[in-house]
Amino acid sequence: MAISTPEALWSRTDSRSRRWSLIVLAILCGVTAGLAFAAFDGASRTGSALDRLEARSNASDAVVFSSQVESAQPDWTKLSQRPEVRQIARWGLVFGLVDGFGDGGGVLFVPTDDVFMQQVDRPVVVEGRMFDPDEPTEMIITDDDQDGVGWSLGDVIHFDAFGTPLDAAPVPIDLTIVGVVHTSLAYEFTGGAFISPAFVRAYGDRVGIYENAMISLRNGSADVAALRRDASTDVGTGVPVLDLQVTARRVTATTDVEQAMLMLLGAVIAIAAVTFVGQALARSAAAIATDAPTLRALGMTRRQLTLAAVRPHLPVAALASGLSVVTAAVASRWFPVGLAAEVDPDRGIQIAALPALAMAAAVALLVVAGVGMAGWLAVGPNAEMITRRQSLVSRLGLGRHVTIGVGVRMALERGPAAVRGSSRSALIGAVAAVAGIVAIMTLDQGLTDSLRNPAVAGVAWDATVAPAQSDIEGRPPSRAELDAILSQPGLSAIGSIGRLVSNIDDVGVPTFTVFTLDPTSRSTRTVELVTLTGHPPRADDEITLGPSTARDLGVEIGDSVELADRSPATVVGLGLFPADVHAQFDEGAAVSNARYDSLTTASGAAESPDHLGPGFLIAVRFGDRAGLDKQISALNQALGSTGLEAVSVEQPLELTNLHHMQRLPLVLAVFLTILGAAAVGHALFSSVRHRRRDFAVMRALGVTRGGSRMVLAAQGSTVAVVGILFGVPIGLIAGRSGWRAITDRVPLIYRSPVALVAIMVIAPLVLVAANALAVIPGRRAARIDPALVLRSE
Repeated sequence: MAISTPEALWSRTDSRSRRWSLIVLAILCGVTAGLAFAAFDGASRTGSALDRLEARSNASDAVVFSSQVESAQPDWTKLSQRPEVRQIARWGLVFGLVDGFGDGGGVLFVPTDDVFMQQVDRPVVVEGRMFDPDEPTEMIITDDDQDGVGWSLGDVIHFDAFGTPLDAAPVPIDLTIVGVVHTSLAYEFTGGAFISPAFVRAYGDRVGIYENAMISLRNGSADVAALRRDASTDVGTGVPVLDLQVTARRVTATTDVEQAMLMLLGAVIAIAAVTFVGQALARSAAAIATDAPTLRALGMTRRQLTLAAVRPHLPVAALASGLSVVTAAVASRWFPVGLAAEVDPDRGIQIAALPALAMAAAVALLVVAGVGMAGWLAVGPNAEMITRRQSLVSRLGLGRHVTIGVGVRMALERGPAAVRGSSRSALIGAVAAVAGIVAIMTLDQGLTDSLRNPAVAGVAWDATVAPAQSDIEGRPPSRAELDAILSQPGLSAIGSIGRLVSNIDDVGVPTFTVFTLDPTSRSTRTVELVTLTGHPPRADDEITLGPSTARDLGVEIGDSVELADRSPATVVGLGLFPADVHAQFDEGAAVSNARYDSLTTASGAAESPDHLGPGFLIAVRFGDRAGLDKQISALNQALGSTGLEAVSVEQPLELTNLHHMQRLPLVLAVFLTILGAAAVGHALFSSVRHRRRDFAVMRALGVTRGGSRMVLAAQGSTVAVVGILFGVPIGLIAGRSGWRAITDRVPLIYRSPVALVAIMVIAPLVLVAANALAVIPGRRAARIDPALVLRSE
C-alpha cells in the first residue's frame, strides 16, 4: 500500500472540505476568462468584418459612372488595357415605376456582362438562390434593402421600365425575387435590386439601360488617381470615378470605434477577473497559512507547503481552462456587435482551434502560477508578522474628527496585506469607472452635436427643393413657385446649388457653386458651402477642393490647377461638399459663379437665366432647427401640386452609422459601473473583515456604533473623491482624443465636445453610490463586540 506524502494528505482533506467553493472558483475563472477572450476576439472580427466580406465576394475597387457623361453605351476596350486595371465588370441602370416606391420612380441594377456579380462582386446568398443568368425576369435583393422597401423572397414586383427614347411607352415587366444576398456594395456603394443579365438580351432594345462599370485595380486605392485620368481619356471627359476604399469609411469609421470599445470591454472584464477572481484564488491558496505552524512541526518545508496549497487547485485549473473555451465559443455568437454585426459574413459561433487551445493553456497556467505565488507568500517566515503590522489604532492621532480621519487612512494608507490589495483595487476601479463613463459621455456628446449640426459633414442647409421623383421632365420652377419658397416664414438662408462634373488636371471632379436667389432680401442670406481650412473662392481664379480630391491631384493650398476651360486656378482652401452616389462629401471643388458659368459653357451644358436648369437644386436653411419636420411639411404645402418637393437633407452614412453604435458604449458604461461598484464594495467589506481588532479597539476607546459606520462612510467617500478628481480629467482627455480621432478618420469638422451637465451630475452620483455601498459594511462594523474580539489579547 502506497504511503501518501504529508502534502498529499493535507491537500486531499482540504479538497474534500472545500470542494463546492473550489468548483465555484473554477466556474468564475473559466467564465470570466472566456468572456474576456470573446470580447477580444470580437474586436478582431469587428476590425476585419468588411475585409472578410470583400474577400468572400472578390469585391471591386472603384466605380466608373459613364452614364454621367452622356455615354450610355461606352467602349471599355481602351480602359481595360490600362496597366492599373485588372478587370472590368459592367452593369446598367434601368429606370421606371416600381411597386413599393409609391407614385415615384425607381431604379434597378442589371449586369450587362457575365463578370459583374458572377466573378466580381459575387454576393453571399442569405435566402433563396442567385438569379439564373438565362432567366430575364429573376431578381435578387440585398438584405439591407428589405426593411426600406418591404420586399421579401418570393415577391413578384411589377416594373414599368422607361422605354427608349425616354418619351416611348413604358415596358411592363413582372420580376420575381428569387434570392436575398449580402454584399459589400450595400455598404460602400448602394444596395437594392439586381436583375438577371438575361434582362439585357430580352429587353435591351426597348428599355433604356445606362451602363457603368465596377473596376478591379491591381494595387487597390493606390491606382485610383491613374484610373481617374485614364477614364477621363478613354470613357468620357470628366467621367466620375468613385473610390470604394474611400466610401468604405462609412463602415470602417464606425467599426474602428466598435473595435476599440470591444477591446476596452475585454480589458475591463480581464481587470475584473484579475482583481476579484484573482483575489479569491489568492485567499483560497492562502488557506494553508492557518495550518502552516502545525505542518512545519511535522517536518514540512516551505516548498512542500506551497505544493500542498497548489494541489487542490489543479482540478480548478483544468475545469477553468475547459470552461473558458466553452464560454468563449458560446459568447462568440453575440460578437461582433453594432454595424460590424450587419457587415460580418460569418456571424455565429466562431472560435478557432489554435487560439482556443492557447487560451485554455494560458488560463490553466495563470491559475497554477497565481495560487503557487499566493501559497508561497502565505507560508513565508514573516507571514504572520505581515498580517499584523501597521495596526491602524496605533496611528489614529488625536484629531477632532477621528472617525473621518480613520476612514480616509483606510482608503489611502498601506494596511494589512489583504486590505492593501482591495484598497488599491477600489481606487483603481473608481478612477477607471469614472474616467470611462466620462469618456463615453464625451464621445456621445460629440456624436449628438454632429447630428444636430450636420455642417460638420458638409451639409450647410436643412432641406432641398427639387422636382418630385415622379416628375420625369424635371422642369425648372416658375417665378411664382420660386416666390412661394422665398416667402416661407422661418427661412434664414437660400441658394441654388450648381453642380457639374468638370475636369481638373484631367481628372473628373464634381464642381459646385452657390447662386444667390434673393439678392434684395436683408433677412435671407445665401447658403454657403463648408470650408475646413483656408477660405472659399472669392475671385474667378480661385478654387476650393475637398481633402480627398486634393490628395488625388497631389496639390495643397497655394498650388495651381488647370480647369476644363483651360485656365488655371489657385487652391485657396479645403472644404466639404454635398455627397451623392457618385462622390463623397470630402470630394469636389467650389468655384465662383462666373467661373462656374465658364466651365458650364466649356462642357457644352446649358443653364437657365436663373441657374435653375433641369438638374437644379435649391438649398434652404431655417432659423430654428428644432421643428424641421413641421417647417418642411409647411413648405411642401405651400408648393402644393407644382411638381416640386422639399425633402430634409439626409445625414451622411458616416454620421448615421456612428450614431447607430450607441448601444455598445452603454453596455461598456454598465460594465464600468459594475466594476467600480464591485471594487469599492469589496474594499469596504474587506476592511471590516480584516480590521475587526482595530474596530474593537476603537469601540473600547469610546467610538460609538455611529462612529464605526462613519469610518466606512468616510472610506467610501474618499475612494469616490479620488475617482472623481483623477477620473474626470482622464475621461475628458480620453473622450476628446477619441472624438478627434473619429473626426480625422471620417473626416468631420472637429468641435470640442463638453458634457458639462453630465459631469456636474456624475460627481454627486458617485459620492451617493459610495456612501450607499458603505451602509451594509458599516452596520457590520457597528455590531462588532469588543469583548469577544479582544478576549484573546
